Amino acid sequence: MSENAAETMTAKATTEAALDVNKKLPVWKKIGYSFGEIGSQCSWTLISSYLTVFYTDVVGLTPVVISAIMLIARIWDAINDPMFGAIAENTKTRWGRFRPYILWGAPILALFNCLTFLNLDIPNSWKAIWCGFTYIGCGMAYTAVNISTQCVANVMTASNQERVSLNAYKGIGSGLIQMVISAVTMPMILHFGNGSASSSRGYFMAALVFSIVCVPCFWVCFASSKEIIGRKADAKKETIGGTMKNLAASFKYTFKNRDAVFLMLAMFTFLTGLFGRIGIMAYYFIYIMGDPLLIAGFATAMSFGMLVVNFYAPLLLNRMSKKYVGAMGCVAQALCCVFFYVIGQNHLTNLVVISGFLYGVTNVVSITCFTLSAEIIDDSWLKTGIRSDGVIASCISFSTKLGNAIGGSIGILALGAVGFVANATDLSANVLTNMNKVINFAPAGFFVVAAVLFLCISITRAKAKENEEKLAAKIAAGELS
Repeated sequence: MSENAAETMTAKATTEAALDVNKKLPVWKKIGYSFGEIGSQCSWTLISSYLTVFYTDVVGLTPVVISAIMLIARIWDAINDPMFGAIAENTKTRWGRFRPYILWGAPILALFNCLTFLNLDIPNSWKAIWCGFTYIGCGMAYTAVNISTQCVANVMTASNQERVSLNAYKGIGSGLIQMVISAVTMPMILHFGNGSASSSRGYFMAALVFSIVCVPCFWVCFASSKEIIGRKADAKKETIGGTMKNLAASFKYTFKNRDAVFLMLAMFTFLTGLFGRIGIMAYYFIYIMGDPLLIAGFATAMSFGMLVVNFYAPLLLNRMSKKYVGAMGCVAQALCCVFFYVIGQNHLTNLVVISGFLYGVTNVVSITCFTLSAEIIDDSWLKTGIRSDGVIASCISFSTKLGNAIGGSIGILALGAVGFVANATDLSANVLTNMNKVINFAPAGFFVVAAVLFLCISITRAKAKENEEKLAAKIAAGELS
């Protein structure tokens, strides 16, 4: 073979390799991938929206005990989440680095999801221990499955546009299932609880139904995805020392990455407000609005709004720097909270559905975070040669759970501080007003701070496009895999 012919064949192989990592993914793969988020929502929505109420009104735990449980769980998550991410990104199996945790973690998550809403007839001190054990176990299982699902999108393709599309499909799946969950959860609790919103059986049966649904959803995600980007597969097995060296390097480069740190801080701040509000939102409808069934209408409208987000967000994310989209989303969420306060003060029940839709349709922060994190991971990979996708994704997941715990803990403590008493029917107007302020103005403040943190990120649309082209060339040349 002549030298020119060899060069031609090499150039052709390089071009084909570059096209392979940037090629457009088929729609069926994107739909299949979205089932991973459907499974996650079947587990997480019930916990994020109803666990605090379950602990106070069903189990009978005090706000101080609930806060202690969540604080202990988050301390453990501070160790568990990033460590899992580092372990996962260094895993080597025939299925890839992340997909095995989706396959085997789903049944374990379903089991702990049910146990979390199992109210045992035991002394109160033992109830607190049981709640702590099941909540921590559920969080660990959720970490393994959900972080792996997030990371798979970043290794299915090197194209930022395709990653936006994958996350949009995931968001559509999330929006659809959230509409269903929002519409049926409280009616399901009331049905299985014989009309009571404080029935132990009602909560457990709802958790059981959602757990049965989530497992096959995760397995569809596993079967539909394929990892084509990651560390090179060495023929020889790594020593324990080599593995630990890789883990240490992942942590080192992640926390030295300015953009990764600002994204983590932005998401922690935003999610403290978001999940903190979700964690005590039920009190808004039960006590301030006086009708728990309004939750279904609000949550369904919010889920529909979040579904709509995934149809217009890609237009913004593919045309603007993602940090600006994130900042705008945070400000919009803050304005919605002010609107909720006005509705609650004036008992404008006819605006509940509208407010829910507005809250959902302006929440572009989540899809922005997932797609922006992929750009930060690529940028770090080019600069350091270390692809810390598991660590960065797990730290963002940790921000989610830390925000949920801190927001919920502060929220329930603040409600107690302004005079809230569980199951009380004679709360004064002043107490209800202060509860309304806690539920809405506090999250608004967090959202504004998160907007500022998003603006501190340096990655722009132009820089991300430049990195995408560099990565395609390096992967095609065999310098990265």
